[in-house]
Amino acid sequence: MRDLVKQFVDQRLSRRDFGAGLAALGFSAAAVQSVVGSLAQAAEAGAAAGVRMEGTGSEVMLATLQAGGVRNIFGTTATGMSPFFDALALQSDTRMILSIAESQATSMAHGYELASGETAVLFVPGVAIPSTMNNLYNAWKDRSAIAVFSDGPSNELPGRDAFQQMQDWLEPMGQFTKWVWQVDNTRQIAEMTRRAMKVAGTAPGGPVHVRFPLNILGAPGVRTTIYPQDRFRVPVEMRPKPELIEATARALLEAERPMLCAGAEVTRAGANDALVELAELLGASVAQGFSVYGDFPFRHPLFAGYYGLGLPRGLGKTDVFLNLGAPAPDPGLFTAPVPRRATNIHARIEYETIANTYPTDIAIAAGMGETISELTEALKSMATASRLRKLAAPRLEAARAEQKKADDKRLADSREYWNASPLSWERLSYELEEALEDDAIVIAELDYRTPFKWMDLGSDRKWLIGQTTGFALGWGLGAAMGAKVAQPDRQVVCLVGDGALLFGQIEALWTASRYDIPTLIVVFNNRSYDNERNRIQDRSPLMRNQETRDLWKDITCWLGDPVVDFAGLASSFGIEAATVSTPDELRRALDRGLGVMREGRPFVLDAVITQLDRKGRRTEQTWFPDISIAAERSRKV
Repeated sequence: MRDLVKQFVDQRLSRRDFGAGLAALGFSAAAVQSVVGSLAQAAEAGAAAGVRMEGTGSEVMLATLQAGGVRNIFGTTATGMSPFFDALALQSDTRMILSIAESQATSMAHGYELASGETAVLFVPGVAIPSTMNNLYNAWKDRSAIAVFSDGPSNELPGRDAFQQMQDWLEPMGQFTKWVWQVDNTRQIAEMTRRAMKVAGTAPGGPVHVRFPLNILGAPGVRTTIYPQDRFRVPVEMRPKPELIEATARALLEAERPMLCAGAEVTRAGANDALVELAELLGASVAQGFSVYGDFPFRHPLFAGYYGLGLPRGLGKTDVFLNLGAPAPDPGLFTAPVPRRATNIHARIEYETIANTYPTDIAIAAGMGETISELTEALKSMATASRLRKLAAPRLEAARAEQKKADDKRLADSREYWNASPLSWERLSYELEEALEDDAIVIAELDYRTPFKWMDLGSDRKWLIGQTTGFALGWGLGAAMGAKVAQPDRQVVCLVGDGALLFGQIEALWTASRYDIPTLIVVFNNRSYDNERNRIQDRSPLMRNQETRDLWKDITCWLGDPVVDFAGLASSFGIEAATVSTPDELRRALDRGLGVMREGRPFVLDAVITQLDRKGRRTEQTWFPDISIAAERSRKV
């Protein structure tokens, strides 16, 4: 679908051919009419709606962004942006939130989009595109709408392998974007800026990249018309085919053990509460699909676990599986496919991802809000309230009993090390749940899901964002900064592993301090790439062979020599911090940190926690190769 939309927007497809393409993908006639009409209307802005202006290329670009309601631009500094900085200096409506590293500026834009649902704007130096791509890959995997603009040397003398020139600066971004373009004509500055915003934000979303050479940004006397971005926005309504909804409702009513699976499209559609209603109407278990969000309340009795990087409970007995807005589960997501005997139903906006690998009985190309709403109404119309209660009540009762059993086991398992030092994962997670606001935004970049078992997470409570489905490290702090810019009146906490924090994120503290971004940064510090070590062990021939197991050594994962003083690092950026290793220290530090945040400043909590082995038991792995380059010198220089 993304390719079709891009071709239509680029005027390489007629209205008829675009509609035929959508129909071929399986869209209903109503959905085709809605999408085609919305896109066509957005492409036909009348001159009366615009305002004529004259200015530099940068002033035109900035005015176009402002017409789209853009207040925050994330980015870094570069001499090639000089005309754009001039444009910013001459107005006060739009501001630039600066990072000192492009990767963190990118994750800030990513976090802003995830927390706001609005297209984020990122402006980076053209030569910094390689460092931008690490976290842009994460944004691409999460389908985050980011309009990425870059500068570049003047294009008057291309093809000479000159200063900051390469053969093609656009091509590397092609894999992580919906569309790329270089503006070489001042008449297209406003047009391509608008298009970047529109293509990025049109569902399914994703990054786009537009490059502006210096001579275009600095061009004087550019005359153009600035149109409101609303005239180009595409409010896509994608209603499902009625016959597919009816077939799905019938299958769910006849199922003995139905399972729903929630993905990010549910949260992006604001359909989380509707999904809870649907699940409770049937008493159907709900798995969390592979998603950047927590799309279903994890403490709900019907929550069955994770279908991606794990298996949900009861999967083997599932006879009807309804996937709502998530990637199809398969071993590529470190999980099992849907059981062969189950009726497999998949609903998603990204229709081209359905039925690529496994047979699908019902494929629904539609929006999640529309699909869940119409499915709920269909169920109510096809079954009496009495029949629905008869279906749901015993399932809900069994789910509550199973949840209580799991909670009792969780509490019992946690007792042995509840008061231990270093802190247990369970105690740290529990204390965070007790201390944080009920509607806090939790940005997680961790390799364990332990905190999610202790925290009350859901769209209408503590809202989970992360781990990014890209899983490229170096994301969490920037994402938390961006989320706080997007939602300044909600508490934001970043849960980050010490290894992830050392993966090019320290500079994000500079931004947090410079702009008074009051976030709580909790470092889960076991001085180790803990789970990575365990995965390495799982794949080690030495470890697998009992006779050679004692020969295995941890070559790469111990981070504790030198011991990193995260509190000291925070202090060097003017940020208050505390290092804790006992429950009493933790509670006092949390109280202090939340007070600092209320006063408008960030706080870093360095929580020293235990290492865990492959079975989840406490361990202590501190060996590392004894390498000293200094010892190899023949001259002490």
